[in-house]
Amino acid sequence: MERIGYYPAPDVEFRVKVRRWWDVLFTTIGLSVACRTGNLEFDRTFYLVADQAPLCRTLKECRTTQEAMLRIYRECEVNGLRFRQLRIRRQRVWVEVVAKKHRAGSRLSAPVMAFIPLLRQLSEAMESELPEAARGPKDSLAWKAVMIVSISSAMLITGFLYLHQRIFLPLPGPIRASEMVSLSIITGVIVFALLATLTIVWLGRTSRTHLVLTELALAGLIGAAMASYGLLRDINMSFDRSPALEHPVEVRDKTAERGRGYTLHYLQLSGWDGPQEKRGIRVDRWLYHSVRAGDQLLLEEYPGRLGVPWIRLDTDRSEVAQSP
Repeated sequence: MERIGYYPAPDVEFRVKVRRWWDVLFTTIGLSVACRTGNLEFDRTFYLVADQAPLCRTLKECRTTQEAMLRIYRECEVNGLRFRQLRIRRQRVWVEVVAKKHRAGSRLSAPVMAFIPLLRQLSEAMESELPEAARGPKDSLAWKAVMIVSISSAMLITGFLYLHQRIFLPLPGPIRASEMVSLSIITGVIVFALLATLTIVWLGRTSRTHLVLTELALAGLIGAAMASYGLLRDINMSFDRSPALEHPVEVRDKTAERGRGYTLHYLQLSGWDGPQEKRGIRVDRWLYHSVRAGDQLLLEEYPGRLGVPWIRLDTDRSEVAQSP
């Protein structure tokens, strides 16, 4: 992605993106409100993310400004670039473009320079057409949108960290992961519904409401489900005060499955009639290398605080022979 900017620009804040079908859908059903200019070509090409009423009213009359933005979009089409967005903020104006797949990145420098005079013309057009009444007021809803998107991103990051930890420390863990997955998906959907309701109530009908909801659906829903899996998994084990059902087991075989950048370790056990994969029970790297075929282990089975059975493998590590 290339970002080309120009300074100075009028003291206004708004964003211009390409109009997509979901923008049309959400504005049609009334969840979002589009800032329309009345210029048919402009309104079919762009979607304005701006919720300052004075600015929206003024932009409808700024024909030179509208044409300057359209020229920037046409320049992208001529040079085989994809227009991503145009932003005006903190007295700066910049455009973000992305090279299309068939265009080599080394050839971007020449067409990029063509945007500088176009951005200057846009800045001059806005300077001459925007009255003082449309300048200065900041978008009061922007920080709310940022906060909701930040919560969504934080849940996604937390979910990844939880799952990354469990990849390397599979035990103790649920006997059937599918039961915990189902529970976490339900919890994730509930969290997503609460955040979506908060977004609609807090933002109301604005130009960015559906954009925030889309971010929640793509990142927040997945992140909530993954984070819920790790949290519910820990609650299910940490708050389980039931006595363990002990099973003395013997290691029959060891299997290591190697992939690109990862290795999964399995132990095939005898003496426990619980469900096992064909390769056995997945264990961490330390336990895998600490035992050999014929070693005795103690498998402890618990019912789980949330009703999801889980197991733990115990051994006297000081007496386990190290495998070669």
